Amino acid sequence: MEDKPRTRIAGIIIKDDKLLLLKGKGYDYFWTPGGKISGEESDEECLKRELKEEMGVNLVSMKFFKEYDGVSFFNPNIKQKQVVYLIEIGGEIKPDAEIESFVWVSKEDYENKKYNTQTDDNLIVDLIKENIW
Repeated sequence: MEDKPRTRIAGIIIKDDKLLLLKGKGYDYFWTPGGKISGEESDEECLKRELKEEMGVNLVSMKFFKEYDGVSFFNPNIKQKQVVYLIEIGGEIKPDAEIESFVWVSKEDYENKKYNTQTDDNLIVDLIKENIW
């Protein structure tokens, strides 16, 4: 396992009590928008780039939520720190680059496991516990 954890910046977008999740091309599960920091990018620069690449939208605002330590969903041998922000976006979502589709997930959908998600359950628990979702 790598010693230095890589950092993933995640954006939580909630609209009409539903959480936005993305599905990558070639994958059968959904995850939160965002991605790995590239080079010396700031968290904000990373989110702006990833949102534009993945969905063709702009970052309007971001507010720090929490950090989570874990491993990469794609490779359990890679330690990953996930820095999560509550964000607002501007523009129409048009999946692009590595994204195949997106869904707006209700709490009921999540609880009933309607979608296969690769979202940290601790994150979901915290969003619900803190009345954000």
